[in-house]
Amino acid sequence: MTFSVLMVCTGNICRSPMAEGLLWHQLPEDLKPVVSVRSAGTHGLHGNRAEPFAVKAVTAYGADISQHRASVLDAGMIRSADLVLAMEKYHIDKINDLLFFRCKYALLLGTFAANRENPEVEDPYGSPLGAYETCAREIVACMPGVIDHIRRQVGRKAS
Repeated sequence: MTFSVLMVCTGNICRSPMAEGLLWHQLPEDLKPVVSVRSAGTHGLHGNRAEPFAVKAVTAYGADISQHRASVLDAGMIRSADLVLAMEKYHIDKINDLLFFRCKYALLLGTFAANRENPEVEDPYGSPLGAYETCAREIVACMPGVIDHIRRQVGRKAS
């Protein structure tokens, strides 16, 4: 039994690979054998590497996304996931469009951060390194809530 998490952004070269790498890096060792994490973009720049500033920003937290290659989101990816975490409401709309109905397990990543006013994670694409560092910090703030959610879901799936 594997619990599958799919991170979604627009190009799959900034936010979603950052979130994928940061979640995998922070995932407790006892969950790693039963959790898979991947990412895709609604308009993925298929085959492209992660933006260099994205790679650098997550390195500060111990994650390595230097080998990442972008993928285009498709309905099969969504259906095979147990949890889909999107960066913006726009991405949730695209996920729902691909499935032709509302995906009940697609959520905004930012909803997992305590005391966050806006549940959307802003796109740093084309901005200086500081914007990527801010983005990474915002994603990291979501990880404890995401990991708690995954742990609960894995427990339910196992029973």
